Amino acid sequence: MKKVLKYLSGLLIAALLLPILLGLLGYFFAYTLYRDVNYGEKEVNVMDVYIPGAAYRRESNGVILFIHGGSWSGGDKADETIRCRLFASQGYIVANVNYTLWSEDTTDTYHVCQVLDELDAALLQIKEFAAERGIVIDKAATVGYSAGAHLAMLYAYSRAETAPVEIVFTASMAGPADISPEVWGEDMAIRVCRRLTGVEITQEMLRSGEADEVFASVSPVSFIDENTPPTLLMQGGKDTVVPPANADSLVEK
Repeated sequence: MKKVLKYLSGLLIAALLLPILLGLLGYFFAYTLYRDVNYGEKEVNVMDVYIPGAAYRRESNGVILFIHGGSWSGGDKADETIRCRLFASQGYIVANVNYTLWSEDTTDTYHVCQVLDELDAALLQIKEFAAERGIVIDKAATVGYSAGAHLAMLYAYSRAETAPVEIVFTASMAGPADISPEVWGEDMAIRVCRRLTGVEITQEMLRSGEADEVFASVSPVSFIDENTPPTLLMQGGKDTVVPPANADSLVEK
């Protein structure tokens, strides 16, 4: 009887561990990872592309484009590796990009539109990279965390009509959606806007309303209309870095 129970216990443990083992195998081996694929002329213009085996058997595919966070001045595509592996293991084509970052040395020349141009180039390169392998990509989702979420939304909302691949949705994890004094406070809104545009906002600009145009130019909510792709929104209600009012403004718009 003891031998039977021991045998049954072994079978039960094996049955419980098998799905975990298969999941781990899928997590690491169900896709091919192409590291540091170039998509532009700058050294920073590289991305990791995950192509699952299932993509070769489908007539068309979507791609999830991950954009790392880091206050627009730091971070790396490696920060999104775990999420990319997870989605790739579930059969999705995934790419995560590095992009031009702001620094004190580039304050007067940096503009967030440079990054949007880079995302254009990245999506085009992903499409061509897949086509070389007989894979069709005809839709995309932009996904990001924090500053990366801001870029994901800003790109999806402002460039959906011109993107090289149709943007079918965007996902924001604690992303700045509304760079305005009402949401961030005057001082912080000016600092963020200065970083993203290089424009030094003065009190006169604030009084005349000229500053509102600058804030709007880098605020994803300003580009929302009836054609805006759907948004998956995740926001901490007690976030001390990205004010939760960003989510409220986005939902209201």
